[in-house]
Amino acid sequence: MGRLDKPGVDIRRLRYFVAVCDNGGFSKAAPVIGIAQPALTRQVQLLEHELGMELFTRNGRNAVPTEAGAALMSGARLHLESLDLLIERVQRDFGAGPAHVSLGVCPTISPLFLAPLYEALRQSAPTLTLTVIEAYSGDLRSLMACGRLHLALTYSQPDTEGLDVTNLLSEKLVLAGPRQSIHPLSLNDLSRQRLILPSAHHQLRRIIDAVAATRGIPLVPALELDSLNAVKAMLDGTSGDFATILPYHSVATDAAEGRFSISMISDPDMVRTIALLRPSKPEQPLPKILPEAIFSRAKAIQASLEAVF
Repeated sequence: MGRLDKPGVDIRRLRYFVAVCDNGGFSKAAPVIGIAQPALTRQVQLLEHELGMELFTRNGRNAVPTEAGAALMSGARLHLESLDLLIERVQRDFGAGPAHVSLGVCPTISPLFLAPLYEALRQSAPTLTLTVIEAYSGDLRSLMACGRLHLALTYSQPDTEGLDVTNLLSEKLVLAGPRQSIHPLSLNDLSRQRLILPSAHHQLRRIIDAVAATRGIPLVPALELDSLNAVKAMLDGTSGDFATILPYHSVATDAAEGRFSISMISDPDMVRTIALLRPSKPEQPLPKILPEAIFSRAKAIQASLEAVF
């Protein structure tokens, strides 16, 4: 039997370390895992103190693993996944439900839900471990089909075979670009823009294309791009004169900071509906706390944020 006084590290801090590596920096990792950036930085600093070595080289907004950090990351992921599988197996075989839940979420939905969900779980279910996978709608459906996700916050979709879908709220789509219009824009106005849109694999593009086809006004993108951060980088400035169509609250903060402008769209069908997806026949019962926290947060969003109904 191993000694109980062996030096060790905090597992949660190790998970934070891996998240920073995966996302390329503290500022990018913080919203994904639902923790404030200063707190995340502090936790990784404590991990470095526990190990007695630096794990990152800080370079502006980026954080690059040191040689020691790279070595730790290469082994930590495997061991953490093995630990998660062990906990899930024990909980499945001997408990009433899983101690670990995997939640998938679209990039444009993360800012609305993740931080409040994390806080609700911290207060009400501190022993429940939540893993968040951020991906686009089509990818989340695939991950759920192969058993990688317990729940997903994504766009409501017509093809729901094998899934239970609960619509939570709807949000208006807007045009984001270098110039703001004080009047709502029509689809004819949008057709004259140099649009950046996601590829047809993603539900947002399908919504846009369906409305355009119904109105007989095709919206042909100048560029297809499937990274939300990359799209925002293209809009940040006027050199390319690009615009895009996104849900209001995915760009509201950027517009308030002056990175680019947003304009409302007059067509009533240019909206996205956020839904909670769950397997119709889950392998094991899930804790009720997470869906309940999601429903509570959706009601709060409807009651407090504009462009949401």
